Amino acid sequence: MELVMRNKITPVTPAATARRRRTIGLMLMLCIGVASGIDSRGGAIAGETNGPFIKDPPAAAADGIDPVTKFLLDDALAQGRVTKQRYAALMRDYEEQAYLRQPAFKFWYDRGFNLGTTDNAFLLRIRGRLDAQFVQRARNEAWRDPGDGKNFPDLVGVFGDYRVNRSEKDASTMSLRRARLYFMGHVFDPDMKFFVQIRMDSAGDSSQTQSAVQLYDYYILNTKLDWANAQIGQYKVYFNRAQINSTASMQFAERALVQDAFTASGLDRRDIGLTIMNDEERHPVNYYLGVFGGAGPNFTRLGNFDSEQIQQGCPGGQQTVPFPPGAVTCSDITNTTLQVSPLQRNLNADTRRSLDRLMFSARLNWNVLGRPGYGEGDMAYSKSPQFAIGGGYAYNPRVNTSTNNAFIGVDLANLNVRRQIAAGGNGRQLGWGVVDYATWAVDSVFKYRGFSLQGEFYYKNVIRREKGPPCVEYSQQLGVGGFIAGTPFTCTRQAPGELGNAYGWYAQSGYYLIPRYLELAARYSYWDPDTNAAADLIKQADVSLNWFINGTYDHAVQITYSNVAMGTGGFAIGRSNPLPVINSSQATFPNASIPVDAVGGTLVENAIRIQYRLFF
Repeated sequence: MELVMRNKITPVTPAATARRRRTIGLMLMLCIGVASGIDSRGGAIAGETNGPFIKDPPAAAADGIDPVTKFLLDDALAQGRVTKQRYAALMRDYEEQAYLRQPAFKFWYDRGFNLGTTDNAFLLRIRGRLDAQFVQRARNEAWRDPGDGKNFPDLVGVFGDYRVNRSEKDASTMSLRRARLYFMGHVFDPDMKFFVQIRMDSAGDSSQTQSAVQLYDYYILNTKLDWANAQIGQYKVYFNRAQINSTASMQFAERALVQDAFTASGLDRRDIGLTIMNDEERHPVNYYLGVFGGAGPNFTRLGNFDSEQIQQGCPGGQQTVPFPPGAVTCSDITNTTLQVSPLQRNLNADTRRSLDRLMFSARLNWNVLGRPGYGEGDMAYSKSPQFAIGGGYAYNPRVNTSTNNAFIGVDLANLNVRRQIAAGGNGRQLGWGVVDYATWAVDSVFKYRGFSLQGEFYYKNVIRREKGPPCVEYSQQLGVGGFIAGTPFTCTRQAPGELGNAYGWYAQSGYYLIPRYLELAARYSYWDPDTNAAADLIKQADVSLNWFINGTYDHAVQITYSNVAMGTGGFAIGRSNPLPVINSSQATFPNASIPVDAVGGTLVENAIRIQYRLFF
C-alpha cells in the first residue's frame, strides 16, 4: 500500500499496517454495536406508530450512508464477520432511521407554491393568476339607436326588468379581466385529487352582476381506476372543446361569442354534478358521462321558481289601471269609486317547479394521432402530427325563461336563470316560458410543428312547452269614467312567429413564428341565434399576436383585434314593460318590445384588446 502526500510516495511499514487493521476492527465493533442499538430502537418506534412507515418505508438512497460506516459494513461482509441477512437488516434499519429523521413536510416552488408531506400522502399547491386587460372599442351608430335589446339585453332592478343595451361610439376600459387564486393537490393518496378556484374578476359587459369574490371551481377527482375516474363537485362540464380548455391557454384574449352561447346547460359552462371518465393520458379514446343540477354554478333548482297569484285572478302590481284577464272581482276596500288590485308584485307567491329534473351530458374524444390536448396552439412544436376529433351532447330540461311583462308580477321567473341566459348572448330565448335545451357539439383539432387548426360546430334544439305564438297585447273595452267591469279581454297581437333553434360554428388557426415564443393566430365564427328569424346573424373575426415571454402560457402578452357584426332582425318578446295604453275606447296592455323591437341595421364593433398575463 502506498500513501500519496504532497506529490511524494512514501512506503508503508508492516507496523503501520498492523495498527490500521486493529483500528478497523475497533471501528467495526463500534459500528455493529451502534447498528444493534438502532435495530432495538427501530422496533420500539414501529410499535408506537403502528408501523405505517416502518412497514413499507420509502427506500433511502445508498449514497446517503456515511462513507466510513458503509466501508466497514462492506468489509465485514466480505470478511465473513457479518452474514448477508445481518448486513441487509443493518442497511434496512439505517435507511428507516434516516427516513424518520427527515422533516414531516417539505416546501418548494414549482409552477406554484407547494407544501407536501414526505410520504406524499398530502400535497397542496397554491397558484395565482392575473390577466390585466386594456380594451379600445369603437361602435357604429346602430349601437346608439336601436341598440341591442335581443341578444345581450340589460337586466336591472330586483325583478330583472329588461333594458336595451345601448352605448356611445367609443370606449376605453382597463380591468382585471381575470384575477384568480388556485388551490390544488391531493389528500390521503395521490389518486384523491382536489381543485379549488376563487374568482375575483372585474365586472364585464355581459356579466350582468357586480364583481365579487366567487367560488368558481371546487371538486374532487379520484383516479384510482384509470378506466373510470370519478369527478364530483362544481366544475366546467365536459361538453365542447372550447369550454373544456382554460382561458389561460387560449390563442386569443377572449373566447368567441358563439363559444359562450352553446354551453351544456344553456346557462353557464360550469355546473354542480358528477362525471365518470377514463384517463386521458392512458387511453386514445376518452369518454365523459355526467349528471348535473342544470342550474349553473352556485345554484340549485330550488331557486328555479315563477311568480304566482296568491288570490286567483288578482295579480299584483296593478293599481288604478284596468285589470288583467279575470281580475274584475278584485277591489280595493279603501277606494269605493274605482276597483283596483290591492296586491303588489312583491306580495305574490314564488312557486318552485320542476325540482325533480337533472341535466345529462356525454362526450367522446378520439386521439387519432398523438395527444393534442385541449390547450390551443402548438406551443410544444410537435415533431409528429397531432390529431383528434370529438363530440358532445347535453340535455337540460325545464329551464324557465319567462317574464310575462303584460302584467307586472305575473309569471316572473328566477332572476339568476335569466341573467345567465342574457350573459351568454341567448337573450332571444327569454320570455318564451319553460323550455328544454338539447345541445350538440362536434369538434376537431390538428397540430404539427408550430401550426394548429381547430374548429367546432354547435346546434341547440329549443323545445318550448307552451306551443304556438304567445299573446303580447291585450285590450279591454272602456266606458264613461273607466273600464267596464266584466268586459272580456281579447288578444289583439301575437308574436310574429315562434322561437326557433340555434346553431353556429367557428374555425381558428395559428402558427408560431418563433417556436414557443411568438404566435400569430386568426379565427372566424358564425352564429344564428334564432333559425326562425331573419337578419339576426352574428359574425365575428379575430386576429391575435401572442408573445409567450418564457416559452409557456404562464407569462404572456396578447394583442387581439376583433370585429363583430350583429344583426338586429327578428323578434324578442318582453323587452319592455310599458304602462297600459288607455284611450277613449279601450285599454291596451302591450308586452311587445315597442320600440325595442325595432330593426336598425347591423350592430358593428371593432375592438383591440391588449392583455398581460402572469400565472405563478
